[in-house]
Amino acid sequence: MATRAALVELAAEMFAEQGYLQTSIRDIAQRASLTTGAIYGHFRNKADLLAEAISSRTGSLLETLPAVMPPSPAHVEILRSKSYDYSRRRSLRALILQGAAAALTDPETRERLRDEQMRHIRSWIDGYEATRAELEIDPSVDLQAAVLYTWSAEVGLGVLEAIGIEPRTRKGWADMAARFGRSLTLPPED
Repeated sequence: MATRAALVELAAEMFAEQGYLQTSIRDIAQRASLTTGAIYGHFRNKADLLAEAISSRTGSLLETLPAVMPPSPAHVEILRSKSYDYSRRRSLRALILQGAAAALTDPETRERLRDEQMRHIRSWIDGYEATRAELEIDPSVDLQAAVLYTWSAEVGLGVLEAIGIEPRTRKGWADMAARFGRSLTLPPED
């Protein structure tokens, strides 16, 4: 259990279940049958561990692409399929929500989470910029705004879930994402 990846996964589970502020490094060490020093050998502090947990879950749940790419414009189908599976990311959204709450009063957590989120956001923007023509995305679309808009829908869903509000159906949620994706594409030529 002493590996970095195992500690990240354990911390992600504990932060999502018990709360970030309520879970101490000592709690994580106890569950992992380690000393706190062993954890600090891998991570500077609890904020570093939270950022790694969020980054790891974001990568595994959102940044893996299908083995067979859908026909162009692929971004519409990818948005649809990722949105259809929104329930798989409930713990990721809970982690982000826990981190956001802590970031309101802890500058170190705010800075660490901002850096972690900006790495993913920048990567998504760069990916869309590099494949804009292939994806048939209208040149007038502000890709940063589009990425932030879709990410805010994902993160905002976490806020709603925390108070017991969820989409009525997975299909409805996925259809809205696909509609947004289609709105980014060039109009058909006559």
